[in-house]
Amino acid sequence: MTTTAQPESTALPTRQRLNSVDQMRALALLLMAVFHFSYDLSVFGLIEFSMQDPFWAWFRFVIVTLFFLSIGIALVLANPDGIRWRPFWNREAKIAAGALLISALSYAAYAEAWVWFGVLHFIAVASVLALPLLYYPRVALVVGIGIFLLFNLTSWFNLAFLYDALQAPLNLPAHTMDLTRLIPWLGMVYIGIYLGHRQLFGLHELPLLAGKTWINWLGRHSLGFYLLHQIPLFALAWLVALLLGRV
Repeated sequence: MTTTAQPESTALPTRQRLNSVDQMRALALLLMAVFHFSYDLSVFGLIEFSMQDPFWAWFRFVIVTLFFLSIGIALVLANPDGIRWRPFWNREAKIAAGALLISALSYAAYAEAWVWFGVLHFIAVASVLALPLLYYPRVALVVGIGIFLLFNLTSWFNLAFLYDALQAPLNLPAHTMDLTRLIPWLGMVYIGIYLGHRQLFGLHELPLLAGKTWINWLGRHSLGFYLLHQIPLFALAWLVALLLGRV
């Protein structure tokens, strides 16, 4: 079963892959690896690392912006003539399974600060919430920008009430190792929908990354990289600390 109505769609009539989307996702993964490796080094006292530091706060902003724009873009490109439900739900199942794995592992390691709504949780939920606006690019753009404006200009446009309602029943921790807020980041996915219909304004390759097939490959296998990258990075940080006599 497919959805055929596309009131504002300017997407490609047939599915076509933009290397720039894979490269955007791969760049986000590489920056994320730098971010997490820096944190790992700080665990062993090798560097100073704080999320409150403006540099690292903006670094994370760039990472999640690239990730979440690519979600909206990829949804448009994967469903140009209507929603392909089977591939969509297969993808959702993989992402949800990865999110549950992250929650379980973080709970085992940090019971007082486990990850209950991180990046993968967000992607799974935001992908579903993106569907109503998938074929309304101008509306998606306006809504996306509006979400960011309201979030930054008001003190009430957020989901704090939802956390308050669910904290006790779900035993959510007061602090978490990673939190990706549905508001305002859902707005970035909606903006991505607009960019997907505009095919990134003809940007088929990112500057400096054009022709690098390994970058394209990485962007197409982002889930596996996301789930596994911390294992070798933490091991490498431990080895560096060992060689420097910090362990």
